[in-house]
Amino acid sequence: MEPYSGETHKCLMELEPNVTILNFILNRIEKINPHRILIVIRPQFKNVFDERLEGKAELIETDIEEFGNLYSVSLAMKRLDASPFLLLMSDHIFEQSILDKLLSTSSQAAFTVCLDRKPSQAEAKEGLKLALREGAVVYADKNLSPRYGIDAGIILCRENSEAYIERAVENFGFKATIADALNLAAADGKVDYVDVTGKLWIDVDTPEDLLKARKIYWQILRKELTKPEDGLVSRYLNRPISTRISVMMYRKGFKIEPITVTLVSFILGLSASILLAMRVFILGGLLAQLASVVDGVDGELARLYHKVTPWGGYLDSLLDRIADIAMVAGLTLSLPIIDGFTILLAILVAANTILVSYVTHNLSSLGVSTEKLRKVPATRDVRLFVVFIASLFSLPIIGLYYLAVAPIFYLSYSLALAYKIRRGEIKLERVRREPKPELLIERKEISNIIKSLISNSIKLGLALLIVSMIAPVISGITLINLSSLALSTDHLLSILNLIVIIYFGYRIMLALKAVIDIIAKRLVGVVGITETTLKHILVDCLYIVLAALLWVYLPPQLNTYMGEWASRLASLIIFVFFLLILYDLAKLFYRTFGDFYKEIVERIAKKLHEGSQ
Repeated sequence: MEPYSGETHKCLMELEPNVTILNFILNRIEKINPHRILIVIRPQFKNVFDERLEGKAELIETDIEEFGNLYSVSLAMKRLDASPFLLLMSDHIFEQSILDKLLSTSSQAAFTVCLDRKPSQAEAKEGLKLALREGAVVYADKNLSPRYGIDAGIILCRENSEAYIERAVENFGFKATIADALNLAAADGKVDYVDVTGKLWIDVDTPEDLLKARKIYWQILRKELTKPEDGLVSRYLNRPISTRISVMMYRKGFKIEPITVTLVSFILGLSASILLAMRVFILGGLLAQLASVVDGVDGELARLYHKVTPWGGYLDSLLDRIADIAMVAGLTLSLPIIDGFTILLAILVAANTILVSYVTHNLSSLGVSTEKLRKVPATRDVRLFVVFIASLFSLPIIGLYYLAVAPIFYLSYSLALAYKIRRGEIKLERVRREPKPELLIERKEISNIIKSLISNSIKLGLALLIVSMIAPVISGITLINLSSLALSTDHLLSILNLIVIIYFGYRIMLALKAVIDIIAKRLVGVVGITETTLKHILVDCLYIVLAALLWVYLPPQLNTYMGEWASRLASLIIFVFFLLILYDLAKLFYRTFGDFYKEIVERIAKKLHEGSQ
């Protein structure tokens, strides 16, 4: 971190004004309610840390000048009792969910490390690489191939870890590193891992890393505003919008009280209900969806400014229920005919609205996770989105039917969850790993994959050829001709074409994915990225080629046999699929090779600058 590390300790550098790396780490540690926090420092930094910490942590001074990172761990370990402890690096920032996932693991291993299977090329080069076998870490070293991934710098050390730490210090002296202790434990099969791929973290070693950390910091804040119990619409539509609004307001220093935002959301909801009752559907629906988005901003601002209060939560919940019932009334009053059945339907919808909130709150108070329950599309975010869609198409009755039926499934699932708690059942999660022992791909198996790829490609070509040859013979024959339905052999030919493409195409894709696995294993050392990242890149490229082939072949076929509407719909679906994959690939390339790209640009700029002098 030269020349900046001469002025201040690395972990005291700021991510935003008045928020240092140390503040960030301590904030996340405090959320897990630790028994004690110990920080190992050099003697010259003691006074600075004392002023900053204000008694939040205990300081341990090192007694020598030059030492490896394991020696500082051994100093802290002498102050600990026999209970497990969490080992963190003072120059890493990370999202809270990494800690939560690590601490939720149940294991007998001495060490549990955090594995990132998709680091960037630069991170893979500098990070501590891990070698895996049968779900365990077998070796750790910076000079390994990055095939499996790297350590994210957060390690859970259990009681039997102390013996390995002491042995490593005895064997390697003051220069011992954490990797030395991990390797001693790995030799006994005592190191496992949790997969934190896709979660945000960074090791700050250089000024360039600090610049990246300051960007990632805001991404982490945004990501942590999303709740695990968010509904489907909230997670994929509302939160991406509301969190950007909240973080922007926080960064700009807007002094808006969360309760003010709560009232704005409530007023938007009431306005939407009035417009719906007046049959101004499009504007009413838009305001309903806007109220849903703004409803997330109040809580997000409260968390960003650390102003979360029971009163704010109570007021938000109460006003949400009033606005929900008002919107039900608005939808009902917009109907051309209001009879007894309509009134009963509206009462059922209003009751369901309140019951969904009531049941969710009560399950949470029992300690039951509502994360899976929220996947049932009946939460408030989904209900308001349904109001929005129904209003756009001027179909309020369809919206009411959905709001009457969907919550019944939600409530039924909640009863099942509560019943399991009553019986004391423990839900067993499926273990997600390769079966033991992991088998190396033999030459014969590779041969079988190639045979499958070639044979299915030939079969696909022959099947399509046969269909195209019989098409002139049987096309144009009407099989069913009713006033509202006409079925001809052209439709059957189109369906047959689709079946052939899907069946053999799927088998070809399986073979190609197996080939990609083999290629990825061979190229890992050459490219300098992990096997998982390389597979992801190759699979995305495969999907892009597939989308291009479908674009060329499928729409004309559908146009011939099923009409222009089917051709246009297929083209739209393929185009959206192509854009999503292309975006994913571009994002992955930038994440993986961004540092390499910047380095090349800097070299070119340097050469041009030198040449101009």
